[in-house]
This record gives sequence, C-alpha cells and structure tokens, in this order.
Amino acid sequence: MSVLPDLMALPGTESGFALDATTESVYQTVLEHPEISAGTLAELMAQSEVTVRFAVEHLASLGLVTRVNGGEDLTAIEPEVGLAALLARQQGELARHQQQVEDSRLTVARLLARVGRRHDTVGVEWVVGGPTVRARTAELAAGCVEECLSMRPATSPRTVDEDLSARGVSVRSVVLDSARNDRQTMAALSREAQAGAEIRTLPTLPAHVRIFDQRHAVVSVDNLTGVAGELVVSCDAVVGSYVTLFAKLWAEAEPLGVGPRARRGDALSPQEVHVLKLWAQGHTDASAARRMAVSLRTVRRLSDRLTERLGTRSRFQLGAVAITRNLIDPAEIL
Repeated sequence: MSVLPDLMALPGTESGFALDATTESVYQTVLEHPEISAGTLAELMAQSEVTVRFAVEHLASLGLVTRVNGGEDLTAIEPEVGLAALLARQQGELARHQQQVEDSRLTVARLLARVGRRHDTVGVEWVVGGPTVRARTAELAAGCVEECLSMRPATSPRTVDEDLSARGVSVRSVVLDSARNDRQTMAALSREAQAGAEIRTLPTLPAHVRIFDQRHAVVSVDNLTGVAGELVVSCDAVVGSYVTLFAKLWAEAEPLGVGPRARRGDALSPQEVHVLKLWAQGHTDASAARRMAVSLRTVRRLSDRLTERLGTRSRFQLGAVAITRNLIDPAEIL
C-alpha cells in the first residue's frame, strides 16, 4: 500500500510532481532502508542502477529524498513532511499566479473606467459606472420572461429579484453562507423566498453572475476590482458555460433554512472544507475572508479549530493531512 497520497492527482503534476510506479517504489524502499546507496538499492529492487538513479534524482528534486552528509547514501524524508514541502512550493507558485491575475483585473478595470459602456462584435458588452450598471441590469430584467439564475451577494435591488418573481419569472439564487449569520440579510432573503424565489447557499462563489433566460449573462467585475462594472455576454457558448456552472453549484448548495445545518460525526462543515481549499490554492487568511465574505477573525477561528481537530502544528501540515485523509479533493484545488 502506498505511503503517499495520490500525487498523480495533485494539481501541477504535469510540471514534474507526478510519481510513476517505479519512482514511488524506490521512495518506499529508501524509506524502509535508511542510509542505503543507489547501487545497493538497485540490487535490492532488482532494477538497473540507471533506472534507480533517475528515480532518485526525481525524488530529490521533489524534496522526498536526500543524501546523507552529501555522500552517496540516501535517506527518505517522512511522507507528511515531504508532502508539506510540495504544498508549500505549490502555494508559492499559486500565490504568484494569483497576484498576476489580480494585476490583470486591475488593468482591465482601469480600461473599462475610461470607455464606459461599449459593444463589440462577438456578443460582449462592457458596462461601467454605478448608474449605467443599474440601468442596464434593469433593462435586461424587464426583458426576462422565463428564468433568472444568479450567483450573487446576499442582497440585491428589490426590482431585480422580488419583482421578477411577482411577474411569474422563475428565480433561483446561490448566495454566500455568511448571509445566515446576519439577521437583516436573512430577513431580506426570506422576503425573496416568500415572493417565490428559490435560494441556496455556499461558503464561496467563483464569480457573481446573473443569467436572464439563458440568453444573457451579466458578470460583475466590481467584486474583483473595486470598480463598479459588469460584463454582459450574449454569446450562446459562454452563457451556456455559466448555466452549467450554476447547475453544478446549485446541486452542491444548501437550501436556505432557519438554524444550523446538521453534520454527521467528525465530518467537516462545508465552510471548513472551503477554507481548506482556499488555503491550498494559495489564499492568505485575509483573501480567504474576502472570498467567503466573513471576518478575518472567523477565518482564524476556523484555522485554530481545524488545527486542533486534525492534530496538526502548521498550515502546511494541515493541508497535507487534509489531502491524505481525503477531506479535500486535490483535483478541486485549482
């Protein structure tokens, strides 16, 4: 049985994190026979020394084996420590990539602020500025006759949701779990539900999007850049992708209710699972709090609780244990 989690499934495996069967076998053998030479290792495994040395170099590059005092003898790094190092390296890369994305978003926002509302030839419309955004959203809502799907902040203008329901339009919304902690917000959502809207919640949302009649997708950019604006997309393929995303999130979301949702045994809450995923993606406590629309204190309280429950001493070890215990799916980290 493998002593490592499925590294083939970890994001970033295409860049050299993957372990084939031979390499993993070499690692397990070194783990069982510390301070062993490559030649002895090859004999023990009945493999050619070239094959073994190639596997050793790969393991060394991942920080899973090291040479004793710089000599020829090898020793293995404990799996949990080695995986934590891999996660640390990956988190650094993701953090750099995330900063590049944020810089790009800011650049786009600045450009949009200069051009205001603008159309192009492929069904994309940029709308910038609070009054312009509200007017365009109201215009699309007025033309909606069948269905409005949204992934959005907990509160929104009454005319967008309650009035749609009053006209007989099917309204389904996924909002953030944090709405459950605010009495005033819950009251507003209850009014929407009474008007006929269906509402569910998730700890985080990948984007704020409103879809009218599966024809127009209105993507908010102000939650990403701080500039009030939206991207109105009318391209069927793109709108269809947002509809598919909504369907997936809707299936995962919890119906809006009164009181806490029960969980079985030692299972993690959806909020705990999501914060683990955000940390694994390279988010800081502050950025995780923004994504979940909760306070920094709440995120740190989650960290303390998870560290205690999983018996870990560091954030990296927490991520390693979460993966090895299948508490988070590595395929969902990116």
